[in-house]
Amino acid sequence: MNALTSDAALLEERMQSTFGMTRLDYKRERARGPVSRAYLNNAIRIVDNSGVVTKLVDWRHARLKSNAGVKPTIPFRAVLVLFLLHVQLGYGINYHRIAETLDVHFHAEEFALLGIQNHAGDHDDWYQRLWRSANRMMVLIDPYPGPRNKRLTPNAYAKLLAKQATPKAVRKSARNLERLDWLCEQLLHTSVRMLPADIWAKYTGNIAADATLIPGTGRPNPTDPTLRRGNADSHSGRYRREGSHGGLGAKTDKAGYELEISVMVWDKPGQNMLFPSLITAVGFHRPGEIIGHGAKLVDSHQRLGFTSGLVIVDRAYNGEKARNFQIPVRLRGCELVIDYKKTDLGLQNQWGGLILVDGNWYVTWMPQNLIDATKNYNTREPDPTNPKKPRRLIDKKTFKAYLDNRNAYRMKPKGRPDKDGFQRFLYPTPGSYMAIDRVSGKRVAKPSTPVSVTIPLDAGAPSERNQDPRLAVKHLQKFAYKSKEHREHFGMRSLVESANKTLKGKNFEDLANVSKRSGRGFAFNYLAATLAAVSSNLRKTYDFFVKAAELDLGEKLSRERRRKEATGTPLSAHSALPALAPPQ
Repeated sequence: MNALTSDAALLEERMQSTFGMTRLDYKRERARGPVSRAYLNNAIRIVDNSGVVTKLVDWRHARLKSNAGVKPTIPFRAVLVLFLLHVQLGYGINYHRIAETLDVHFHAEEFALLGIQNHAGDHDDWYQRLWRSANRMMVLIDPYPGPRNKRLTPNAYAKLLAKQATPKAVRKSARNLERLDWLCEQLLHTSVRMLPADIWAKYTGNIAADATLIPGTGRPNPTDPTLRRGNADSHSGRYRREGSHGGLGAKTDKAGYELEISVMVWDKPGQNMLFPSLITAVGFHRPGEIIGHGAKLVDSHQRLGFTSGLVIVDRAYNGEKARNFQIPVRLRGCELVIDYKKTDLGLQNQWGGLILVDGNWYVTWMPQNLIDATKNYNTREPDPTNPKKPRRLIDKKTFKAYLDNRNAYRMKPKGRPDKDGFQRFLYPTPGSYMAIDRVSGKRVAKPSTPVSVTIPLDAGAPSERNQDPRLAVKHLQKFAYKSKEHREHFGMRSLVESANKTLKGKNFEDLANVSKRSGRGFAFNYLAATLAAVSSNLRKTYDFFVKAAELDLGEKLSRERRRKEATGTPLSAHSALPALAPPQ
């Protein structure tokens, strides 16, 4: 008997004497636990109702030259169901964990439900079967294929870039990205449409949008394409917290992608029992490469059946050029609720006897101190009484008074923007405000104004030499900046921040945990993030049902004990310690 055999025999002897079973039996029994039929049914319902499996099969057949060859043990439908099942269970898309489920937890009934061929095999066999089936699916939707088993040398990366730049590769990349976007949208929208009609009818289409880092394994790739890749996923980007989030090469940069989401927002703050704040759209890109993605997100959201609504976003979005975000959003009937950089405060534009101040239209006779209110409040000067703490040019009380005084000069919107981005506004009633000529500083006795005016999409100051026209739509928004309505609605942007935090939280989808994402590359991570969003929607829908019922009943519903192992096996309840036996 050689040393290896002796060690194996000793291990088995110790297992038998200590645990009463072999190592393999112990491993299987420790892992064995019930498969959540609720989560499994959720996953099956989402995948089947989304219609994505039929398209995957069609794309697969179009790629094959014939139907010859061995049929996969795990079909596409089962792959997606298994992925979503394990995301709901909190395991993420970890191939080893899914292989364990197939090897230990699934029985004839589950195999039949998913159409999986129940061949003999152990954990490693199921891992390989899953890996092959998942890769067979990914190749149909991967817009940026390439080797991901090692970090590419400068020469290898240059060859990959050259290959990806060929006309055929560019067309294939665009096609696969379109496929991937569609597939992820169908899966997500299916989870949203599970809301009952009476609840869905209370939602008017308002959204808040934001992006968050989906970290990858390893170091970030260098910004210089002539250097060796720092990451096995050569397409992944660099993330930094500041600015547009595109990494510039600092040591603190992180490898990964950005997930962009929009969530359902109420008409007014505090209406949280009208409907749950579900994720309605997803986007995916490298950090910092946000151009056009905000408008794309709104498009995806509106395919749920909306033609208008508020879009609440941070400065990363309204910092884009108007043609990439503000104009497309307005053409879709939406109005923005946004914030500004200090340099954008105050007078922003003018058109036809009107001035745009902090995102709203006012008559041109508004006094200069009101025009500069927010700019002056956010500007500081040295304080002789406290040199270490600069003071604001105007105090908070004065600032609030100036904001209130602006209302008399404000143009009142009449209806929403039309399909061409035009919108009708009513002039304030003459005599209801003190008209001031801003050039001379003198009062204008009787300003003459029409009753209303329709402001076009391209309203704004004329273009300067060799520059694009300054369009007012760049800064235009729904509510008067820093008014009560603006603060309340912009504050609901916390809903999307909360959704991102939940997706990445350890107690929920744990999307920030790279160990729960076995695959690499853009397509896999995009799909994993989407399924996490689907799982979040399903959980929030259930939680909303329970809270609504408790509110109606006036008491908390009884619930089953939730103490369980990671496998789902209930833990024993604690019991009081028995009295100590008398000492001998």
